[in-house]
Amino acid sequence: MANATPKDLRLNITTGVGIISFPHVFKTTAETSDDGSPIYSIQLLIPKSDKETLREILGSVKKVAEARWGSNWRSVRNPLRDGDAEADDICDDGKTKREKYPERLGHYFINAKTYKPVGVYDRKRELITDPEEVYPGCKGKLAVLVKTYGNAGNNGVHLLLNGVQKVADGEPLAGGARPDVVTMFDIIDEDDFDDLDDVTTTGDDDDLDDILEEAPKKSAPKKKKAAPKKKAA
Repeated sequence: MANATPKDLRLNITTGVGIISFPHVFKTTAETSDDGSPIYSIQLLIPKSDKETLREILGSVKKVAEARWGSNWRSVRNPLRDGDAEADDICDDGKTKREKYPERLGHYFINAKTYKPVGVYDRKRELITDPEEVYPGCKGKLAVLVKTYGNAGNNGVHLLLNGVQKVADGEPLAGGARPDVVTMFDIIDEDDFDDLDDVTTTGDDDDLDDILEEAPKKSAPKKKKAAPKKKAA
């Protein structure tokens, strides 16, 4: 295979530890490529304090972009995005701003995608096969290929996903992992629940009746009025 020309420069890098968000690495997203190919993708939130990772990403972006566009490299799309600048969303009133993704505050973030499944590994570099293990909020690293793209003036640098490593659990983000069983249920011994007949409820039946009486009633659907009959000519 011929060596890549300078304009086709591609760099493989591995990020530092960040917060994983929107992981679609076991199943494809609803999005597809221009030719209809399925897409696997993931987002990584990188703390702004992690200067080493930020320098590596920006340095790689600059190298591949300069190789293709020279001094104009700053004018193309950059895959490293500022979470503080993009955290706001406009409310329904069209004016008020709110934090759409508050977890991005204090972070930069990157998106990486691939058209083929990639390996997802744990700290010991062993494959993870349970999709529940990789959830929004867990901590991990990404291995990505930094390369350019260009089509009819749509120029930029993007990241192709090579692999994912989960490093540690973390606080689940909205829509993330389900609560742990320890927080949902108590341990019930056999002695505590030998006879279903012994199970009783506490409280006054009158109190329950009052609550039910105050609950909003579902109104019956209104009957449509019959259309008036047309008079005979």
